[in-house]
Amino acid sequence: MSDLALDTDGDLLISGSDLVLTTGVDAIRQHLSQRLKTFYGEWFLNAEIGIPYFQQVLRKNPDPAILDSIFKREVINTQGILRLTEFSLDLNAGTRELTLSFKALCEEGVIEFSEVLP
Repeated sequence: MSDLALDTDGDLLISGSDLVLTTGVDAIRQHLSQRLKTFYGEWFLNAEIGIPYFQQVLRKNPDPAILDSIFKREVINTQGILRLTEFSLDLNAGTRELTLSFKALCEEGVIEFSEVLP
């Protein structure tokens, strides 16, 4: 798998006057990050993709079992991911932050992922 590389702000990474490509585990990690930040219905070409943040996540007292299933399904259904080996979802009500951490076996190796989500 390969993709156009993005910087930390989500902009295309350019080296000199050339676009930079990312491959392997880094490409899969970048793709995962993009999928996990996409709100359900956001993409005009397919309104059925994305995380149901408004419907299920960003609400008062969300059900932890539902959140686990939503995020596990999104990770497992990502191209290149073979299986999850570790999974942790931490919702901090005080800071209103949702942190997703996991390890997954993929075609290119092992991905260790940890990110605060919208």
